[in-house]
Parts: sequence; C-alpha cells; structure tokens
Amino acid sequence: YISISLAALCSTRLLGQVFLRGRTSLKMSGAGVSSDINNENPKELYEKAEEYWSNASRDDDGMLGGFAHLHQPDINQSRTFLSGLHKKGFLTSNEYAIDCGAGIGRVTKHLLLPAFKKVDMVELVKDLVEKSDSYIGPHPSMAEKFVSGLQDFVPEQAKYDLIWIQWVSGHLTNSDFVAFFKRCQEGLRENGLICLKDNISSSSEALFDDEDHSWTRPDAMIDKLMEDAGLNIVAREVQRNFPKGMYKVTMFAMKPKRSLKPSQKTNQPTMI
Repeated sequence: YISISLAALCSTRLLGQVFLRGRTSLKMSGAGVSSDINNENPKELYEKAEEYWSNASRDDDGMLGGFAHLHQPDINQSRTFLSGLHKKGFLTSNEYAIDCGAGIGRVTKHLLLPAFKKVDMVELVKDLVEKSDSYIGPHPSMAEKFVSGLQDFVPEQAKYDLIWIQWVSGHLTNSDFVAFFKRCQEGLRENGLICLKDNISSSSEALFDDEDHSWTRPDAMIDKLMEDAGLNIVAREVQRNFPKGMYKVTMFAMKPKRSLKPSQKTNQPTMI
C-alpha cells in the first residue's frame, strides 16, 4: 500500500488531501470517523485500497501527490532518526533492511540503500514493484522484491536488522495491524528494530478516508496496538518542516519486549 498506505495544500479536492507515498499517504484532517477499523472481514476494503494505488502514476509525482518538495525533509529526518537509533544502541547492525509498503522504491532508494548492505522491499501493487526496477536502477545492495499486502506478508525468520514501515499501516485493520507486527518480530535478527512512520490523528478515534480506504490513528491507539503486539516503543520523533495544516507525522522505533535489556524496559521512549 503505502512508503505511505503512505493529506489542502492547493488540493484538487477542496480542503481534501495531499497524498504522498514513499509509498506514503500524508493527509489533511477532514475524514469521517469509521467503526470498521475492527472489521473482521476487510477483504473488500483491501481490494479498494489496492485499486486506488494501482491507478497512481508510477513516478515521484504520483507517489508524492505533486508535492515533491516534501521528499527531502522526509528523507532527511528519517536519516537523522536512524542515526540517533544507532547512537543510542537500539540499532547496531546495517546488514539487512526491508521497506514495507515500498511503492516504486522512494524510501528504499533514498533512505535504506545508502545505509544497509542488503535491502528488500514489499509492495502490494505489482506495477509499482515493476516500475521500481527502473526507478532504483541497478544497485548491488538491492535484494528481493515481494508483491504482497502487509496483511498477508510473512517476513523470513531472523533476517532483518531493520523493518521500516512508512505510511502504509493505516490500511490495516486493528487485528491485522497487531498480527503483522507480531510477524515482524519473528523477522528480526538479534538486536533488530522495527520502525513505523505514519500520520497521527488528533482525534480520540481513528479517522477513515473513503478515497484511499485507510485510517489515521491517534497516538494512544498506536501505543495500545504496539502493546498488544508485544512491542515496546523505545524511541519516537515528530516529523518537522512539513506544511502547517497536515496531520502530525511521527516516527516510532520498537523492539520486542522479550529482547529488551532491563534498562530498555520503559514506558517513556527516547526522544531522538
């Protein structure tokens, strides 16, 4: 879906959304509250989301909704976040990473490939994965490309130092969100890390967008879902230098609770 499933600044939808993908979906508020985030049979919702992103243009303009100037602030702060995680000892190896909800590979190319020896990517829309071949170009660190929705994706066991999930988790129902993050834990190498970067609602409930069929969750809901998945949030940081009026965008770094040292087991995450 999308880096992001992953938003108006002169939007064609008056006071609507600006869609950014890394693959991403940065949003403006104005969507309605949905009670379907706990949907037990979300097949139709997932199909509609896939249809939406299948119709996006296969370039930066399509991935960034015509707002390419937001690409660099996004990548710059993500790099700073990762650097801080290294310095704090939360991320100790740069052997292998995966970009979840990768689109044509914007985050893969600009954030992960320069930092890791091997990078995989997973993306639901096959045409976007195919376009990533020319977008990224030949790169010795580019490894496997998986065509899958995150609700179905199972990371290979103990493979990744970093699992990066950007602007895509909003496409998952709560139960699929928890199940996916549980599977991600099994895909981590020793001292591995899961990072989530996504929009945050200021409402007390998740807000549903009926165009791309995704939700924007509040902080408290994300914290609760991570708790349910058996993850501890060890660091978080709010994205800076984005236009006013957009939803807050936050980066979270998580580790499995079972892997934490006593000094890392805290409900107060580090502010990188």
